[in-house]
Amino acid sequence: GSAIAPAIIESCPQRIFLPNDRAVEPQARTAYERFGLSERQIELIARATPKRQYYLQSRRGNRLFELGLGPIALALCGASDPATQTLIDRILSEDGQGSFASQFLIARGLDWAGELLKQFPQPDKEQLA
Repeated sequence: GSAIAPAIIESCPQRIFLPNDRAVEPQARTAYERFGLSERQIELIARATPKRQYYLQSRRGNRLFELGLGPIALALCGASDPATQTLIDRILSEDGQGSFASQFLIARGLDWAGELLKQFPQPDKEQLA
């Protein structure tokens, strides 16, 4: 462990934990326990739905919550898996930055949103640089 870890942990009055199905494994459990989480809280983190649910730990209380992202926000903010990164690279190489958002949404099955974006003026190349 780090010598400054306790100071860093203490200086963060609110913490948001992402879902982690491996949270109940011994090594991970120990890390969560260092944050003061109970067995039940660690279990909640282990069973939380990825990219939907999060666990808040604060002085005012603790709670599992959902961000409630809609399909567009989830497509854009939750684009972290390798297949999606490959898709992003392909769209950028084929279509460039100017039409990226609309092409990406269409590729993710959100045709209506992508087509709607096409109705708005595209930024100039200088704005994208």
